[in-house]
This record gives sequence, structure tokens and C-alpha cells, in this order.
Amino acid sequence: MIEGEAALAALLIRVFGLEAPPKPLHLVQPAIRAVTGEITLAEAAKIAGTTRSRMERIVVSPNPVRAIIGGEIPVLTLEAERSARQSLGQLLIGNLAERAFEQIYESTVGTTELELRDDRGRRGETDYLVFNGQGRQVFRLNIKFHGSQFQRAQELVGLRPEDCFALATYKIHAALRRQESEHLPYIFVIVGVPGLTGASGGMNLPSNLVHLAALPRLMRAVTGVRQLEDRIVDTLAATPREFDLHEVIEGYSNLIRKADWYVLSARRADKLLRDMLFERAYALRVRAFARNYSRAELDMHFSLSGDLSPLTRFLEVLRDDGMPGLVSRLERGTF
Repeated sequence: MIEGEAALAALLIRVFGLEAPPKPLHLVQPAIRAVTGEITLAEAAKIAGTTRSRMERIVVSPNPVRAIIGGEIPVLTLEAERSARQSLGQLLIGNLAERAFEQIYESTVGTTELELRDDRGRRGETDYLVFNGQGRQVFRLNIKFHGSQFQRAQELVGLRPEDCFALATYKIHAALRRQESEHLPYIFVIVGVPGLTGASGGMNLPSNLVHLAALPRLMRAVTGVRQLEDRIVDTLAATPREFDLHEVIEGYSNLIRKADWYVLSARRADKLLRDMLFERAYALRVRAFARNYSRAELDMHFSLSGDLSPLTRFLEVLRDDGMPGLVSRLERGTF
């Protein structure tokens, strides 16, 4: 838990450094620096992007942090903690999977003219872009991690639970539309570790970071839940020793790196969806599925061993044959 306003201010500095947290938490650090005399009121207001008069009201108040968030730091409820841990755990696992992919890409493709660029900052449907030596984008990559097995897969879609990967049909459609509009291949990269889920990944996270991530859920005045979560996860993944999580996160990373990695192009995913629509998208066979399972997605289920291709093979073709060789295989539906 976050024990008091001073602890919140210190935690924000620890997580964000000199970067601004989401509003109104962005006021905390400059206000504390002004209170201690490190900077002037005018400098604090400029850093926070607010008026001098507002910063002065905060600084002269008996409790500046309380003045910023509009009250005392709320107690972390069980429901808010569960939700925050689940979300942080899922984001952390995804972050570690992306870092592992970068290592696999560099070790397989190496320093060829095909450059991998991070696109995660846009928070869209793409994680990485690949560019050729002329600076032209050649395809998009979307990393997908799955840890929960579909236990009724054999019964409902004819696949063993450990061989089943589910992908929402709307994501396939969106990826194919992006591919056709840009005339560039769109590739899903899939990795999974059975049992490594958002819930299990969030179990060992420090309670003060969980409390910080939950503040937007507990206070209307605090915004930017995803910004908070992303920054917390980036900090944990980059500096786990500072939070006594090095062994835990290194353990997760090793499991992910050693797992089986696969690729599935948007074109092949769409073809398989059309060929096996009712066989593998079992929700279409369930009466009133959308009404009875309002929060469930309409998924297409793929066989990891039969429908997808190993990532190492994909990257070897990219390294050895370049884009022409890869594109010809994509057109034939090899990947």
C-alpha cells in the first residue's frame, strides 16, 4: 500500500523520474520541489504546465499532495487490487514477450539491412515495423502472448488444449484491411507459456505499485490508467532489482524465451477462417452467444502445430532470401 502522501510523491519520482505522470499527478513532483525550495513557484508552474497562482495554492496548503488529488489517498479495495494486478500482470508478460522477440530477431536476422523498429508507443494494433535499407516499410508485426489454455478445445473445436490458439475474428479482419490498404504483409507473432497469465503474473508485484496503478479506479480526479500501467510495467521490466523482483521477472523472461514461437500472416488467418468458419469459430454454433456471453469475443481457433509456422523458420527465410523470398511464401500461404 501507499502509506501517506510523502510515499506517493516518492513513488511517482521512482517510477516516472523527470517525466510527467498523468493528470493531476503531474503536479506532485514540481509542487514538492517548490515546497522544499529546490525550485521557485514560477519554475514549478512551468514544469507542470499550470498557472503560478494554482501552484501557489497547492504549495501553501497544509498537505500539497492532498490538495492535488482532492482528498486523502483512498484505501486499496480488494476489487481494485484484483483488477490492477490482473492488468499489470498481463501488460508485464506482454512487455517481456516483446523484449524476448527483439532478442530472437537480432540473433536470427542479425544486422542486415532489414531494420526492426518499435511501434508500441502508438498503442495501436502494431508492435513492430520492419524497414529495408532504403527506409521503406516492408511489413508489420503484432506480438500475441497466450497463457490460458482453452480446456474444452477438443470438444468444441477439435484441437488439443495445448495446441489451440484463439484470435478474435475482428482482429483478423482489421489486420487484413490494414494489409490491403498499405499493400504490406501483416504478421501475427504468437508465443505462449501455459499457466503464465495476467493473474499469475501480477501475484508478486509490489503492493505500492499496484495501489498506484489502481488510483484512477479509486478516484475520479486521477486519470490516465493505461499511462500509469505502461510506465509501471516499463520500470519493472527495465529495473526489476530496484523492486526486489529480479528473480521473478528473469524467471518469466526465461520461460518466454524458451517457449515455442510461431507466426501467422493476416492473409493465412483469413483463409483459414473462411475455410473452417463453423468448425473453429464455435461461437457461431451457439444460440444467442452474444447475449449470453456479453463480454466474450468471437474467436477463431488455430492449431499451433498445423496452422502456424515456427518463428525461427520465418526469420531464417527473411534473413537468407530477403523480402522477395518471404513475400512469395506469404502469397502461397506458407506462413
